Amino acid sequence: MSDDVSFRRASDAVRAVGAGDADWLDVVHTAREFLGADAATFLCHDKQSRSVRFVEQSGHEARLIEEYAQHFYQYDDATRRFWHAPAGTWYDSNVALEHESENDRIFWNEFMRPYQLQQLVGVVICNDDDAVTALSVQRMHIVQPSFAHAARLAEYERQLAAAFAARRASTRASLYALSQMLDPAREGFLIASPDGRALEFAPGLETLLGSHDSQLTLQQRRLTHRQPEWQTRLQAALRQVGANGEPVSLVLPDSWGHAYRLTLRGLGKPMNHGLRAAVGVRIERRSIFNVPGETALREHFALTQAEARLFHHLVAGLTIGECSEVLNLGTSTLRTQLSAILRKTGCRRQGELLRLAAMLAP
Repeated sequence: MSDDVSFRRASDAVRAVGAGDADWLDVVHTAREFLGADAATFLCHDKQSRSVRFVEQSGHEARLIEEYAQHFYQYDDATRRFWHAPAGTWYDSNVALEHESENDRIFWNEFMRPYQLQQLVGVVICNDDDAVTALSVQRMHIVQPSFAHAARLAEYERQLAAAFAARRASTRASLYALSQMLDPAREGFLIASPDGRALEFAPGLETLLGSHDSQLTLQQRRLTHRQPEWQTRLQAALRQVGANGEPVSLVLPDSWGHAYRLTLRGLGKPMNHGLRAAVGVRIERRSIFNVPGETALREHFALTQAEARLFHHLVAGLTIGECSEVLNLGTSTLRTQLSAILRKTGCRRQGELLRLAAMLAP
């Protein structure tokens, strides 16, 4: 393929990402052709946790990416040396260089060599205090740099930076609009990778998950449940949604009397950062101590005052017998009122009634 054609395809893919019409994986595919590489990756390193937030790749087997994201990223000094480099900086490292650190030797000898990769070339797309995002290509043979296409490479880098900024701005604008509809005291939203890494989250989420006894937390920007068995379920749900995009609902235990209800779904282009597997996670903290008041029940379901009072006490956890004592009414009277409540709400049994009332809880 000619250089002109490969550059045009690569540029078209980048512009389409910036416009919200394509994903970064399309860029990765065309970058391989344009830069003459055996494989390519679009990745983001989290500077605070020193971990990998996301990777989109073309040309590698899945096992290589898993090994990198879970273990070998910590030895990737070739990339880490550019954590403070401005956007547009290109870097080049290969197996023949005299490596500067023990990490270099581990990275090349134990990771790159076994996969027959001899050269890593990349460009910094975005760099801030939080993370560094880059596009890199890997080659099985060392290619000496050529300055014949320097202007073309510079233009490509500018397009990458502009596309990334546009997608991030679109995601954050959509997230901000959504956050205006949430009650931060009990609701939150985040955009996560399938392994639970938080890419973006609505204001207030850290407070919602930040109490000392909260079982659901953001540990180094990763959504984590403290109990291993529930963490396993959470991870499985994230991976499932990341793979097929179908929504999943999940209830996770919290401190006594509280629970988290999570709704996970695949995200469309306005909010997915250009990542096909991005998962939207809505989090609701529910409490048995939040009970809808009599007035809200009466007005919402067109109940009498007596029916609303009984409904309120049932939602609070009292039995008919206990309501009889508290309200000083006979059980037969209360059962008649309960029948009326069921009829007016369209419920067939008391369990349905309680679940319906939970939707009105403050």
